[in-house]
Amino acid sequence: MERQLEIMKSMGCNAIRTSHNVCAPELIELCDKMGLLVFNEAFDKYDRKADFQPGLDFYAFGERIIKNFVMRDRNSPSVFIWSVGNEMGDIQGNAQFGLKRLAAMVGFVRKYDINRPVTMACDQDQNAHWRHFDYYDVHAWNYSQRWEPARKLDPSKSVIISESASTLSTRGFYELPLPAKPTDFTKSNQVSSYDLHAPSWAEICDDDFMWQENDAYIAGEFVWTGFDYIGEPTPYGSSRSSYFGIVDLCGLPKDRFYLYQSYWRPDHDMVHLLPHWNWEGYEGKHVPVFVYTNGNEAELFLNGKSQGRKAKRPTSTTSTERYRLMWTDVVYEPGELKAVAYKDGRVVGEQTVTTAGKPHSLKLTPDRTILHADGSDLSYIVVEAFDKAGNPCPLAENLVNFAVKGPATIAGVGNGNPRSFEPFLAPYRRLFYGKALLIIRTVDQTGGKITVSATSQGLTGTSTTLTATNNR
Repeated sequence: MERQLEIMKSMGCNAIRTSHNVCAPELIELCDKMGLLVFNEAFDKYDRKADFQPGLDFYAFGERIIKNFVMRDRNSPSVFIWSVGNEMGDIQGNAQFGLKRLAAMVGFVRKYDINRPVTMACDQDQNAHWRHFDYYDVHAWNYSQRWEPARKLDPSKSVIISESASTLSTRGFYELPLPAKPTDFTKSNQVSSYDLHAPSWAEICDDDFMWQENDAYIAGEFVWTGFDYIGEPTPYGSSRSSYFGIVDLCGLPKDRFYLYQSYWRPDHDMVHLLPHWNWEGYEGKHVPVFVYTNGNEAELFLNGKSQGRKAKRPTSTTSTERYRLMWTDVVYEPGELKAVAYKDGRVVGEQTVTTAGKPHSLKLTPDRTILHADGSDLSYIVVEAFDKAGNPCPLAENLVNFAVKGPATIAGVGNGNPRSFEPFLAPYRRLFYGKALLIIRTVDQTGGKITVSATSQGLTGTSTTLTATNNR
């Protein structure tokens, strides 16, 4: 959990929305400690069995949950707003005494906390005329500018985009041609990481950036979602995990991570170049190249030859032209692709992507090497394949075997593939687009040196050393 929040903060995230139930107290404690704001949500639906069982007294049940929820978290500085629910059809359409139920739930919150604002996350803009927003303090709307009718009816309230984007992608996977529209999915069972896909009810992330800049009354957005998760595998129902995450199931950033970082951390100099440059069979054909940067322009080079210098267009009505730099006519040839980014004429960074040869060796990169010997501390170790020249192999899918010596055990493995049904607890994992993850857990009250090794048939293996200590 702490690692997930660290990753989100490095992207520029300053707040999280819990969804859509009372979260673990440890999450609130970590947000207090790490300086993240919390949009704290109690329920999903009142008219679904997940939150409310038939036969219960609705109001007694609601007050019990709200009382425990608010009293537990009301002294936490991270909590800045309460949400009494998400996309509740009965309330938005005033069915089943919906507005009466809403008034009661908001009243319960205010009974136990008179200071913070209250809201609910809405999605039925066609029902804004019921004025459910009269019962709470802030407009909170999910997706596609649905806040506009409510904002026109009550412009005195601030607006939060409580659920945005739902952009879809698979880390490391790129598909051509680029989609004509966000819902143009193929039969590949993966979603291209050019970050141009979204489901029918949602939008790509650039749209949300543009709407917030156009409408200054919008306080900010909460993106669905920070991480991929098990279930809801839109648009491919047979997959195991979702494609929504800015970061994959293992905590490995997708390209989209850097698009958000370029927008949310404007003073953090960075440049990110995509896609990979291993396109065998595309010689002489166009391969689009995108650059994400906090700069306002960049120059692209292929094997030392300039492909042109492009600038962002901050007043464009096409959102991607505002926030990305795109070369759609680069003729592919193997070699070195390089982007140099500028901000007001100053170089803010450069990145190079090189055509890789066959996988030759493995590399292990732990996120921490000193662990507490308490039986619960973890080290997350990224596993990667490289060619003989030391270039990362973006298409590698080698099976990697792991071994641990010393006071630690394997807590889990993964590779971020939404289609994979390999076990999460095993001493092996297949690389997915060149990467996988190994999680190591310490043994309680047993310190010492931990050696973690990785091997794969035909590749040069590797190892890394961790230390478990009883010292706090």
